[in-house]
Amino acid sequence: MTAEPAAAVHRAIVLPISREQAWEAVTDSEQLACWLADDVELELREGGAARFAWDDGTVRVGVVDEVAEQRRIAFRWRSDGDGDGAGDRAALPADADGPLGDESLVELVLDDVEGGTRVSVFEVRTSVLRTGDAPLQPAGAPSAWTPRMAALAACCAACWA
Repeated sequence: MTAEPAAAVHRAIVLPISREQAWEAVTDSEQLACWLADDVELELREGGAARFAWDDGTVRVGVVDEVAEQRRIAFRWRSDGDGDGAGDRAALPADADGPLGDESLVELVLDDVEGGTRVSVFEVRTSVLRTGDAPLQPAGAPSAWTPRMAALAACCAACWA
């Protein structure tokens, strides 16, 4: 039996690179394909489509909700249950009770810190945003974002060493 995913996850890592480089790492499709998914399509604009695919056949589609240049990107994503790969607002329909069950809001935030740039990721299931009750997963608990953030650090080290 698979455990229910956490309602909210927060992870952060300090990268020894500039904010400009960190921004590229979290918004450029080629850079994202290095650490987040195997194949990434991202229209970096509000309302832009997003598609994340992994070699195991998993696909998540989404839409960009907010872009604050070199500071923050927020998008909603969900499993691509119908396999069409579309990632525009029309591809994120709501069910009768609101957003689809596995849809979540992902926010990547960049901050200047001593030694480089802190990249923080927050992911919250959209269904719990309505209730306001999104308990944060403990930092040491397993999360898909833990290896993703480690891969981000490795990719940045390879690109900007």
